[in-house]
Amino acid sequence: MEVPYVLFEVHRKGKRIGTYAIDAYFVEFLSLEPRKAVLIKGLDAIRLSENAEKPLPRLLRIPVERFLKELYRELLSASQETRGRRISHMRRWNVWRILGIPTGHSRHIAVDEQLAKVERENALGLALLKKVLGMKGDVESVEIREAGVRYRRLWLEKGEVAGEEGVDRVYTNLLRIDPVFRTAFYSALFRETALTEEIGERAQAFAYSQQAT
Repeated sequence: MEVPYVLFEVHRKGKRIGTYAIDAYFVEFLSLEPRKAVLIKGLDAIRLSENAEKPLPRLLRIPVERFLKELYRELLSASQETRGRRISHMRRWNVWRILGIPTGHSRHIAVDEQLAKVERENALGLALLKKVLGMKGDVESVEIREAGVRYRRLWLEKGEVAGEEGVDRVYTNLLRIDPVFRTAFYSALFRETALTEEIGERAQAFAYSQQAT
């Protein structure tokens, strides 16, 4: 398959601090918001072409600057909220434990582990965005300029997602852990792009039910 990538330059105080590309198709098919950040690639890590024979459509419709800044704010808020929920949960559990009130040890461990997993995903996504945006202050001080669309060839090889650079660990991991991405990937691989609208609706419904917050 030929996946569209939007190139963009990051500027601060009129100076370019980096150039990146983001997957503009599969970014719309992920279960959790933080996973969108891992689809940002450095240009030295992937091979892109100016032309494609039968590319997948660009589904990232809004400007990249708006998309990245909104994602940053969402992850910042989600990270703070999840940490607060985890701390609150542990405090309540400790109080009940000290008072000798049985509340189910294994259940509390399971809740804490789930919150910790969500917190890690939020933290990873936020850290990646901070690096890409060169965060030194408020996100509004960053200027992001689109620099065109390029295409990347991807295929499935022995159960792993590969490109001209070799196996892509990010896509391979998403194929393993993310049901929305997995459905969209196989649909695109078998050229069932007519399912895009239906998959999009199901992906959105699933994503809303699994938000990191």
